[in-house]
Amino acid sequence: MDRIIKVLMVLIVLSGCAALVAASYYFAPVIDANQRGVVMTGDADAGKNLKVLAPGKHYWFISGYNPITTTLTKVEISEKELDLYGASDSEISGTEFTTKDGDTVIAELSAWYRIIPEQAGLYLATSGDANLEKMIAKITVATAQAEGGHYDAVTIYKSDIRSEYVAAVEEKVNQQLASHGVELTVLKCSKFHFSPELLQKVDEIKKAQAAIEVNKVKVQAAAVAALEAEEKAKGRKLAALQEAEARKESVIMASEAQIVAAKNWVIAEKIKAEVLVARSKAKAEAMQIEAAANVFSGPEGERFLRYRIADSLAEAWSHNSNVNCGDNSGLDGVASGIKSLSSPIHGGAAQ
Repeated sequence: MDRIIKVLMVLIVLSGCAALVAASYYFAPVIDANQRGVVMTGDADAGKNLKVLAPGKHYWFISGYNPITTTLTKVEISEKELDLYGASDSEISGTEFTTKDGDTVIAELSAWYRIIPEQAGLYLATSGDANLEKMIAKITVATAQAEGGHYDAVTIYKSDIRSEYVAAVEEKVNQQLASHGVELTVLKCSKFHFSPELLQKVDEIKKAQAAIEVNKVKVQAAAVAALEAEEKAKGRKLAALQEAEARKESVIMASEAQIVAAKNWVIAEKIKAEVLVARSKAKAEAMQIEAAANVFSGPEGERFLRYRIADSLAEAWSHNSNVNCGDNSGLDGVASGIKSLSSPIHGGAAQ
């Protein structure tokens, strides 16, 4: 009997285990790809005692979830779009804010938000069943209005400042949403609306800027004209200098030519004088020769010439023979040797 009871108890335990395994399999929660599962143990306080389950099927006890001591909440994390509208009484819908200079601007803002997957537990603990869309809209509109007060209306009118304004709003909104496990993925402004007074002011500014630009162009044109005139003046001055330099060169070349001509004239006159001197010298020599010929012509001239020749020969003979011409005996020998040479010649024969 006891054995039968034990067997029955074992069968009951096994059946219970089998039933529990079957229930864990068939009733295990499934987390979709756009969801995260948040397992809570006891009271969740600011994200504590929470566990985030990834997408997939989670079996009881094995995955950390059991239906006895914990609760499982599925949180959707897909992005959602949110149109933002402020407290504007105008016909234009959008976020209205007051600029630094007191003008009114309306911005058509749109936002995309999501629950950060890794912080789904934080979102569930801090926000719970709160209207997430309303919370994000309130924070974003308030931030956009506060940030718009840092700019002048004319500054926001410039397109390059608008992207800076939107980026600043997005950054500050995400700083506030971070404590809720939520974030803005995209914030954009499709259009800005400005008051008629501001548009008129901007138009006047544009006209003033256009006038300034026209004046700039005129000033630049005047500057270019002045520069061209200066360049022309420089060109005329350069041409005058070049002409003066050319005249100077011409004068110098003419002077040099005159100097060369004068030198050539001096040389020519010198050559002419040398030619005259040479001619005069030649003429004088010819006259001397002619005079000598006249002196030594005839019998007396020939006799005198023969005497001079004989005298020269006697002097040469005495020098070679070491004869003292001053001694009488020596003179007699010399005289007897050349006596016949000093005799006059008649008819071309010696006497």
